[in-house]
Amino acid sequence: MIDRKLQENSIVRIVDDDEGFGDAIRFILKTEGWLVTFYSDTASFLKKDDPEVPGCIILDYQMPLVNGLEFQEMLAHEGYSQPIIFLTAHADVDMAITAFRKGAVDILKKPVSAEVLLEAVERAVKTDNEERHKDYRMVRYQEFYDALTQREKEVLKLVNAGLMNYQIAQRLGLSERTVETHRFNAYNKVGVRDLIQLREFMSHIEA
Repeated sequence: MIDRKLQENSIVRIVDDDEGFGDAIRFILKTEGWLVTFYSDTASFLKKDDPEVPGCIILDYQMPLVNGLEFQEMLAHEGYSQPIIFLTAHADVDMAITAFRKGAVDILKKPVSAEVLLEAVERAVKTDNEERHKDYRMVRYQEFYDALTQREKEVLKLVNAGLMNYQIAQRLGLSERTVETHRFNAYNKVGVRDLIQLREFMSHIEA
């Protein structure tokens, strides 16, 4: 079952110089509820598209002037992180290896069936959504950590290293009660309840 909210918040971009083929793919996707934009060349894509909008990119490998792999590199430089699905009538092993190494998530051979296309798009958009949520969480974690006082950061680092409250007190020249207070306040600020959650949190922090 397709997540309708995911569809509403995502755009499937099609970049293909064959407008007839592009229209056919667009029809299949729209029929299933996807929001779709079509570009017949790479220049119009770069001019009109917004890299901040989630989704995926369906890219014809054999475009005029710029081939798919070259355009894949251009997209990375322009800040695009959306997964790329390549369409090609003449896939070869070297091309596939290079595309996957540069971040492509699928290579589909033309002509592609509706079922295969829809499955690939759903996978790609889900991947994009998961990565964006992961990036957002990392930013939020760092913001929470940066909001701590210097002493709270010191206490959290030592707790994360496995020290007990009394050991932290000795290390920092504080009373055990003061350490407990700093630990309690820090836990609340970063949103963790126990050592397991703290270690997960700290694993994402650039101290």
